[in-house]
Amino acid sequence: KADLSFFLFQYDECIKDCDKAVERGRELHSDFKMIARALTRKGTALVKLAKCSKDFEPAIEIFQKALTEHRNPDTLKKLNDAEKAKKDLEQQEYFDPKLADEEREK
Repeated sequence: KADLSFFLFQYDECIKDCDKAVERGRELHSDFKMIARALTRKGTALVKLAKCSKDFEPAIEIFQKALTEHRNPDTLKKLNDAEKAKKDLEQQEYFDPKLADEEREK
């Protein structure tokens, strides 16, 4: 269900479905790969919703959790991409006065 929500650009719904999948997977003692996959999907949805550098922090944490469940090169790449995007956006926010003002207001 999370896959469908993701591909329909319903990222908030995807995140909820992934949380349910992880919770249910832990209840049923599912394979770590399945739990990691749901966490990776959640992290990817969080990246899609990110509007400023601080929005990347939850996604980075989720990717790190996914990697502790099951080390996967795809998840590692997504983690590295999210960290790079966060860093790039931080630099852009630093130089862009409009974005800097928006950040200060939060």
